[in-house]
Amino acid sequence: MITFRCDKLVRDNTLKRFKAAGVTPQYKIVSNTDLFDAFNKKLIEEAHEVHDATNRQEMIEELADVLEVIDGLCKAQGILPEEVSAAKHAKIAERGGFERGIYIDTIQMEEDNSKAQYFRATPEKYPEI
Repeated sequence: MITFRCDKLVRDNTLKRFKAAGVTPQYKIVSNTDLFDAFNKKLIEEAHEVHDATNRQEMIEELADVLEVIDGLCKAQGILPEEVSAAKHAKIAERGGFERGIYIDTIQMEEDNSKAQYFRATPEKYPEI
């Protein structure tokens, strides 16, 4: 007998599919904080799969998975989809969208610039070079 670690949230029909294929899953039902954490982890997994998609159909399927996970996160946190949509539109109105494809490589500023503290506070996100 061989065993593989999965350690991830799966879709509701996965147990039935595994059992039909002769696979015996060891699983638990998570809720509350554990469910929220599992959805967060799943979102990262799905984002990697979007990144790795090699054709249009794969991209469509992986984006659908991302949307499903977002729906699950909303439900787990009691957030209505309309709230997310309103926040999205408010950000577009205030900061713009991503339609122009602007990609910043580096930024520079004087040492005493008030933004320097903001960027230095998260070196894993904004490493100083």
